Amino acid sequence: MGELYGSTIDEALRRAGSTAQFAGIEQSVRTDGPDAGTRRLRIVAGELDIELLPDRGLDLGQVRHRGVPLAWVSPTGWPRPDSAGFGASFGGGLLTTCGLLSFGPPSTDAEGAHPQHGRYSGLSASVRRAETEGDAVVVEATIVEASVLGAHLELRRRIRVPLGEARIEVHDEIVNRGARAVEPMVLYHVNLGWPLVDAGTRMRSPAVRVHPRDAAAEAGAATWAEFPVPVADYPEQVFHHELPGGRRVSAEVTAASGLGIRISFDTAVLPAMFQWRVAQDDGVVLGVEPATAATILGRADARAAGLLRALAPGESWNLDLDIDVMRDRSVT
Repeated sequence: MGELYGSTIDEALRRAGSTAQFAGIEQSVRTDGPDAGTRRLRIVAGELDIELLPDRGLDLGQVRHRGVPLAWVSPTGWPRPDSAGFGASFGGGLLTTCGLLSFGPPSTDAEGAHPQHGRYSGLSASVRRAETEGDAVVVEATIVEASVLGAHLELRRRIRVPLGEARIEVHDEIVNRGARAVEPMVLYHVNLGWPLVDAGTRMRSPAVRVHPRDAAAEAGAATWAEFPVPVADYPEQVFHHELPGGRRVSAEVTAASGLGIRISFDTAVLPAMFQWRVAQDDGVVLGVEPATAATILGRADARAAGLLRALAPGESWNLDLDIDVMRDRSVT
């Protein structure tokens, strides 16, 4: 169990007049700007300040540790997605969930046409629970991706933030509510930004092999582990990290200041990981992306490569992702 401001959690609970002194949830609705009318949940849990986006599948927006922003946020913010496409509404944030039927570029297969990175980020959650529970703050919601006479998937998301541990635990249960088998595809797009990401920021990967997606990534293949000096024009680079099977692994991103992020998951259910980076003067970003299929080229490619796994009617998958803040205690 962690500590809060030099005291154990039990001591903090005894000494505080209310847990609201160091933990709680605030609910609001945006009233201005491109995301007007969308909901926000703000979690305060000790040193963590977390923005949740119920109208983006209960994904994570900006997250701050001791006031320092950890996530990359794009200039689009989080408007409701429209016909302008993914690039006009991809707000970034610490977590954008891609799926539930496809990720990667737009794709078409037997399940129909799939937009870039799927429909999930445009779906609104039904929030069922949001409260401080003992030594943690917990939010639970249900998100449904369905079409008439087509696939019907229900995702039950539980976000738990243990007090004093600087950790966000994301647990997803995907249930097939339809009458036939469906093959889900899910990618967790973790987006890290400045000041955590800058020239010299290091990435440690559990991969047994790292290879570039294309020619643009090939140019940076030798230096995938160290973030380059930003320049005026830097084409995005994507790397595929081949992972060891059937075990819990972690990827770490660490700045020169000692501040870092550890992303942990089980390769038995998330067997793939991709890295996305853009070292451009108008917004540096490093993406770490665990996924259910080892392709970033869309659903049709995943089907052709035999990477899709069927989920029978009534059955479910359980996917977990832990995001820990690491801080060098010698650096104040």
